[in-house]
Parts: sequence; C-alpha cells; structure tokens
Amino acid sequence: MMAGAEDAMAGAVDVMTGWSAEGVLHLTLGLVVAAVLVWPGRRVGSGRRVWPGRRVGRDAVGPSCRDEWPPRPRRPHPRRVVVAAEGRLADLLGLVAAPLRAGVPATTSLEAGAAAVADDRVLGPLLQELVSVGASGEPVSSTWRHHAALLDSEALRFVGQAWALSERTGAPLADALTASEQVLRARVRSRERLASAAAGPRASMTVLALLPLSGPVVGLACGISPRDLYLSTTWSTASLVAGVVFAGFGWWWSRSILARAA
Repeated sequence: MMAGAEDAMAGAVDVMTGWSAEGVLHLTLGLVVAAVLVWPGRRVGSGRRVWPGRRVGRDAVGPSCRDEWPPRPRRPHPRRVVVAAEGRLADLLGLVAAPLRAGVPATTSLEAGAAAVADDRVLGPLLQELVSVGASGEPVSSTWRHHAALLDSEALRFVGQAWALSERTGAPLADALTASEQVLRARVRSRERLASAAAGPRASMTVLALLPLSGPVVGLACGISPRDLYLSTTWSTASLVAGVVFAGFGWWWSRSILARAA
C-alpha cells in the first residue's frame, strides 16, 4: 500500500509540474476572480452625499445658514465609520446633558464634550464647530444638520432636529438630548442583534461561494490536470464559464439579501 501511495503522489507531482502556461494562466485568473468575490465591500448610504466644500442649500442645513459654509479640507468618512460613531455619539449626548441638568450653559457643556472627543475622527470636528458657533450666539442646530448632510448620518440629523425643537419651543435641552441618547442606544443594540443573526448566513454564503474552488484540487488528487478537466472539450469549457457566472451571481445576490436585511 505504501508503494501505491507513493506512486499516486508521484503522479500528482508529475501532473503539477507538467502544467502548461495556459493552464497556469487559467488557474491564476480563477484565483483572481475568487479574491474579487470575497473581497469585503464598503456599504454606502442610500441618501445623497454632499462633499466637503460643496455649497449646501437652505433645505439641507436650515434657514439660519448663510449663503455658503466654508470649505473643508477633510474627506468624507466611509459609511461604516460614521455608523460606528453612533455609540460614541450616545455617550457624548449623556456627557453634555449632565451639566445642563445642573444649570450649566450649553456652550460650557459643549466645551466639556469637545475635550472628551478631541481625538475622534467624526465627532471631534463637529464639537469644535459647535463650540465656536455656540460662543458666537448663533443657533447650534444648523451645525448639527450641516454635519449630518456632509456625513450622510441619520443619527446626527436626528440630534439636530431634537436640538432645533428645543431652540424653537424652549423645551429643556437636557431632556431632548437624553431622549436622543436613548434612541441612539436602542439603534446600536438593534444593529448588534442583527449582525449576530446575520453572522451564520454570511459564513454559509462564503463557504458555498468558495466550495467550487476545490474542483481543481480534487482533479489533481485524481491525477487530472486543470487543463484536461476544464479545457479538454467544449462542454467542459462551457461548464467552467457557466460555473463562474453562476457563482458570481449567487455571491452578489446573497450579499444583496443580507444588505437589505441589515
């Protein structure tokens, strides 16, 4: 039996070393296609994205906005970075609301929040501008809506609406921020539960998409080169092309289903 196993191994090695340049090229292309299919994509928002430095209309930032906001050198953050900042935004709202309940002015509370998130990529520039606008006596809600439009963030837009409601009606700002904090924390918990529920289907999708790549390995184990397996006849070549197309379509469809569920 040892001699038979050594002969089979020697045959597999001979097949691998006897590959033609065309066979190696096709195998390389197949690996490239597989890498493209499994490469993690970036989710984008469904709303309109406004680039820094672009003029923002009154409908987007509120009636108190001037003709144009100053251009921003920083680039828009990826959608996943903005979504991940919602949890930190909820913590920030709690930090700002606590001094407000003790009678501290809103500008001083914002300064305390700015010191806490000075190194944050998303919230740091926002708090700096909020402190500057609050110190000048202008409405702060327009700044929230402005950054919400820049980042396409529903969370920032929601907080801006709550702040604007307090400015218009005179309702306690601390209560508005506390309610916003509770809503954001509920959204974060819901997103975490959804991600846990989708982990199993996502893993199954990856395994099933990568399973056809085992075909050349099985062929080599049986002593058949990829050239003879996929390029020897017209039908085998057609099955290879159809398999790649269906695998790519299945991968795209599965990702679309999971993205809509999320």
